[in-house]
Amino acid sequence: MPTEHWPLRQDPDSPVIFARSLFEDSTRLAFAMLDDEDCWLISDGCEFSDDMAAGNAMFASVCLRDALGMVPEIQALAGLPAGMAADWDREQRTWLLSSPSESDDEEENQDIEAARLAAWKHPGSPLDEVEVSIELAEISTDPSAPRSAVRQAGRDEGGTWLFVSFDTPETEEFETTALDMDHFIALYPDVAPTLTAAPGEVWDRVSADSDWERIDDGA
Repeated sequence: MPTEHWPLRQDPDSPVIFARSLFEDSTRLAFAMLDDEDCWLISDGCEFSDDMAAGNAMFASVCLRDALGMVPEIQALAGLPAGMAADWDREQRTWLLSSPSESDDEEENQDIEAARLAAWKHPGSPLDEVEVSIELAEISTDPSAPRSAVRQAGRDEGGTWLFVSFDTPETEEFETTALDMDHFIALYPDVAPTLTAAPGEVWDRVSADSDWERIDDGA
């Protein structure tokens, strides 16, 4: 018998924290999140509470296989790095990715930061906040939609990073959002060669398959 294709990297029997309201009405889906241990939380907009009674009132534990059956939209997040979140836009059928803020547990935050720093193999810090054109943080649930790619990577004189997609107009103002550096590089690993850029430098390429070229050194 052929093995059924499983679209997510996590085990289908792994537990998911799942909003109870979604059992009856999955259109109330608001966001999904992977914690730093690669475990899912799928919510109707309510934040998970450390208070056991409050948490049990709003959320239940289900296996990932069942969660995917009720909320198939999460299949589009198969490549979501651990530690990231995604807000659901029901009208556009699109996820908008984000890097969540730290928890209230200072010791836990320190342990997570230490692990991220230890795993980072590139120049700079994985914890740096970078600006990206909005298209680079969007994931469509349409399987035929082309995946975004980075056209330009640069730093301003203060050292702040900006990454721009091929879909972003070159002659118009555009919308950006902020992501943590390691999350962004996990999504777009082909950008890693540009991370040697000094403040004021801009790197560009003509296609997603082309080599990066420096076009501005801030001089």
